[in-house]
Amino acid sequence: MKNPTPATMNLCLTCRRRILTCVCQKIKPFSTESRFIILMHPMEFKKEKVGTGRFSHLILKNSEVLVGISFDEDQRLNELLEDREYETFLLYPGDETLDLGGNLLKEKLQKRAQFIVLDGTWPCAKKMMKLSPLLHHLPRVSFQSQRVSEFKIKHQPMPGCLSTVESIHQVILELNRMGLENTHFFHDNLMDVFRYTVHQQLELAQDPSRPGYRKKPFSSPETRHQSKKWQDRLLFFKSDKL
Repeated sequence: MKNPTPATMNLCLTCRRRILTCVCQKIKPFSTESRFIILMHPMEFKKEKVGTGRFSHLILKNSEVLVGISFDEDQRLNELLEDREYETFLLYPGDETLDLGGNLLKEKLQKRAQFIVLDGTWPCAKKMMKLSPLLHHLPRVSFQSQRVSEFKIKHQPMPGCLSTVESIHQVILELNRMGLENTHFFHDNLMDVFRYTVHQQLELAQDPSRPGYRKKPFSSPETRHQSKKWQDRLLFFKSDKL
């Protein structure tokens, strides 16, 4: 028996989703001055039904996806970090981060910005950080936002945690506010596709004729309890403790 291919598995070769759930017609690519480097965990690449990092890359013309767990020896990442046209920032929480909610980035920036975004669950992101010392010394950026995640089919570990696409969207909003981007609301396509895929999964989960039918529907986010272990878990990494 031949090994299955995307075509024989009924997968779209572009968005890598089942043909039934293909989102390519919803995607409207646009350009940004800033570059987004999405470091994707292998589990996110192979198994995720929504895959916000994948379609974020398809929407953002100035972006790249690199798949792995440890990135120190990744030749392409090292090339991107050495690109003299860009200043690199890691979008990741920490004790010392540059708050995108102010204007410090605009005052500091001497070139175009490129943002490294980790795409995976929080535990996966933690492992990627731990195994990639190359990332530890990069300046970090974050944002203080009251935004509530719309990822209704995923349980966020803590209030304020956002999915990959929501985080990128928030960064672009802040860059527009600072005058570092002028995307003319094209960035809203990120959220349009995201909402579409979430709604799609909610509908499919309620279809009893489908093999993946859930006997219990997805719970409402406001009814979910926050796990106590996350209050003490190290989400905000210090490079000297990794």
